[in-house]
Order: sequence, then structure tokens, then C-alpha cells
Amino acid sequence: MENKTKIYISIISVLGALVVALSIILGIYIAKTNKKPSYWEQKYSSFAVQNANASKGQIAFIGDSITDLYPLDNYYSDLPLATYNRGIGGDTTLGVLKRLDVSLFDIAPSKIVLMIGINDINSGRTNQEVYESYKEILNKIKAKLPDTEVFCISLIPIYDSILEYISIDLNERNNQIMQFNQMIEPLAEEYGYIYLNLFELVETSDHYLRHELTDDGLHLNANGFEIWTNLLKPHLI
Repeated sequence: MENKTKIYISIISVLGALVVALSIILGIYIAKTNKKPSYWEQKYSSFAVQNANASKGQIAFIGDSITDLYPLDNYYSDLPLATYNRGIGGDTTLGVLKRLDVSLFDIAPSKIVLMIGINDINSGRTNQEVYESYKEILNKIKAKLPDTEVFCISLIPIYDSILEYISIDLNERNNQIMQFNQMIEPLAEEYGYIYLNLFELVETSDHYLRHELTDDGLHLNANGFEIWTNLLKPHLI
């Protein structure tokens, strides 16, 4: 009788352990399935929805938060072609590579405006690493949309107010940005694309982003977007 009792206790202990283990697994599963989509995922999904009503042969802007925040309708509504904003805050060259189909290829724009790379650099990637993924973006666009015009916009400098958010050497970072721009300019020309140097239009004498063009040291405000528009718009008419 005593042995049977011990067996029953052992069985109960094992079953209890299994219940605990299953509860943990179930909890992890529920947490994963109920996880809120990231901003990148939400934007990606929204582009897929927008594609259903998008016209082909229009103008697509693609990039990170600097593009995401660009109110295109305020500046380009008088163009004969529609403009689609496919910017995602926080995105990188690697992120753009993952979403080319939904962001660009599914709507086959006749013109593409590309600005990407600052988040790669701020995350610690080397210029060569960013260059390679940037080149892959251009390569995929050329293969999929050989007749599409592409405007490669230079990265812009940063200003010291960004130090409230990240700790960096401003001079070193802006030098890295300038060096990256020098790398992508001939790359754009190699693919037959147009490189537009926005950096030189928004920089101070010491290569910082002009303070009146930004509210946070990284993104452009309305004054900055006006300069970008004046540079780009003649090429889109």
C-alpha cells in the first residue's frame, strides 16, 4: 500500500510539473500571438492596403523617418503624377531591402526618390557595410524597374540638439555622413540614376545641420522640407 502511495505521489508530481510547463509554453504563445506589431510592421501592412488603390507609373518616396515625416501633398500636389510616401521611421537599408516589393515594385512607379542610410550609420554599421546594402537596393530596382528614374538623395548632416537622444561625436558622425555621400554619388551615376546633394544646401560652415531647418537635430522641419522640395521638384515636372 505504501509503495502504491509513493507511485501515486510521483505521478501527481510529474503531472503537476507537466501542467506548469504547459502553462509556461501557453503563456509564451499567447504573448507572442498578442504582441503589438512594430511601427515598421504597421507601416508595411498599410502600404500593402494602399497598393489596392494606387496607380502605377507615379512617384514613390522611400526612406526612413526623414521621408516618413515629409508631407508630400503640401509640396507636390500640383504635379501631374501622384506621390506616394513609403518612408518608415527608424528604417535602414536592410529594412528597405525587405520591403521593396510592397513599397515599390507592386506599384511600379515611374520615378523613385530614395534617401536611406542614416539609421544604419547611427547604429554602428560601417560606411562600406551600408554601401553594400545601398548598392543592392539600386541593383534590385534596376533589375525590376529598368525604365524607372531614380533620384538618390544625399544623407543630411545632424545638429547638436540630437545629443539629447544619443551620445556621439558630432564632427566624426558628420564626417562619416559626408564620406558616405561621396561613395553613393558615383554609385548612382553608375546605375544611370541622378544624385542630388541636399547635404550642401542644409549644412553650416562646420558641416552641421542648420539649426533653423530642424527641431531635433536630425529631422527636417518645414524650412528644411522647402529646401528639399526646391532641389527635387524641377526633376519631377
